[in-house]
Amino acid sequence: MDYKVLYRKYRPQDFDSIVGQEYTIKLLKNSIKENKISHAYIFTGPRGTGKTSTAKIFSKAINCTNSKDGNPCNKCDICKSSNENPDIIEIDAASNNSVDDVRELIENSRLATSISKYKVYIIDEFHMLSTSAFNALLLTLEEPPKNVVFILATTDIQSVPITVLSRCQRFDFKPISNEDIVNRLKYVCDKEKISIDEEAIKEIAYMSNGGLRDALSILDQVAATNNKITVDDIINNFGSVSTKKIDELVKNIANNDVSNIIENINKFRNSGVDYRILSVKLIEALKDELINLRMGKSKYEFEFNNIYDLILEISNSISSYKSSIDPYIFIEITILKYINVSRETLNTSSKIELNQDEINVNKNIIEENNNIDTNNNTNKCSYNLDIRVNNCFANAKRKYLDEIKTKWDDFLIYESNANKKIMSYIVDTDIVASSDKYSILTNNLASTAELINENIESLEQDFKIFYGLEHKFICLSQKKWEECKEKYVFNIKNNVKYSIIDEVEENSKSDVDKQEMDNNDELEKLAAEIFEDNVEIR
Repeated sequence: MDYKVLYRKYRPQDFDSIVGQEYTIKLLKNSIKENKISHAYIFTGPRGTGKTSTAKIFSKAINCTNSKDGNPCNKCDICKSSNENPDIIEIDAASNNSVDDVRELIENSRLATSISKYKVYIIDEFHMLSTSAFNALLLTLEEPPKNVVFILATTDIQSVPITVLSRCQRFDFKPISNEDIVNRLKYVCDKEKISIDEEAIKEIAYMSNGGLRDALSILDQVAATNNKITVDDIINNFGSVSTKKIDELVKNIANNDVSNIIENINKFRNSGVDYRILSVKLIEALKDELINLRMGKSKYEFEFNNIYDLILEISNSISSYKSSIDPYIFIEITILKYINVSRETLNTSSKIELNQDEINVNKNIIEENNNIDTNNNTNKCSYNLDIRVNNCFANAKRKYLDEIKTKWDDFLIYESNANKKIMSYIVDTDIVASSDKYSILTNNLASTAELINENIESLEQDFKIFYGLEHKFICLSQKKWEECKEKYVFNIKNNVKYSIIDEVEENSKSDVDKQEMDNNDELEKLAAEIFEDNVEIR
């Protein structure tokens, strides 16, 4: 006898064997018992959730000569010959979707039944019909020939016209729970004498994403080895990832352990782990930590809003991923963006020696940031921060900002491979102002902004290598940036013109030229060209 795959061998033969669709099955059985058969049904839901199987059982049940409690008896001639019954017609709309195909169907539906009470048309992937085919079917769906029933199955209900939906009874098939899939897999393994670990069954259920057919297909594949199936077999063969490895990654995120986060992700990539499975499992693990935080049971010092935002960004980036770029780069960048990098969390070997030169502040241009003590400055940079801010403002324009922001996205991808240390600092930065030669970055953490400035020459060198452009950067904390922006608006309002200052002369004062401007409208226009958000000058 030819081998039959498991999902076909264990296809349900009555309503009671359908897994995970109790409410839908109850409604269908009641309609059969009370002889209230509609002329058209739509079964919608994810793949592998029982739509086609239910349609076949329903077709048998309404034609069964000895139906019991709404179920087909599976003993009468009609039930036994259901697969060859000429009155039960299955059509694949994916390959029979033209208006001519539908017109032929309509003509055939007018013919009398051969051996059954009802002629049933099961149209799978119904959403793939052409627009003209939908229109051709409308009248027949509304007023079909006597004793004709249409069952339309689809995985994409949004693509079905509302004119069709309004003519049918709709039944939604939900994803099957992992518990129900596990129980069904155990039943099949017992019948087939398949030796398998409990954890392996749970992993198969998880990977099937609510589809029992997918779960049985996975089981069928790994069972071919004739050895005892372990969870490692599932992980190694299907690109999954163990809960232990996910917990390790969550721990590294909690500890702000950049090097191990990168190492973990590289291992997942090299092991062939499906990035979608990794993302879903990581989101679920982080979600559990949010619950633990709210219940006061978390073993990590997570910030609720930080992890909440991380979950949303991972979800959004993966669901919208269409690029040819390695998706693991996006996962890595997203995680690094939400960890709290500080001096204490960096390895000693990755720190650089600090320059002992003090920074002199040009108070005529920008007010001092209260978070940084300029008289006893511990931020040892080789340039004056305020001079760079001044030089950026001197020729800042919106077009420069848009150009650099576009380049910045590609540069982050490059830097994630070229310089992981710098990448861990700049991943959570935004570009807020740019001129042709300068750009201002912001970061919510003053300590991270300081680390970026200490390594700014390395950043600029990488930017030059990638784009061949000489461009200078400066990073400010968010508070410092707001102060600089307010100072800029104040100076413009008072007719102060910014001019370029030579960075070599750090101790020199800027030359401030007075210039008359026509009116406040022009001032607002100038500020609006520089900043992304509107600034009103009063």
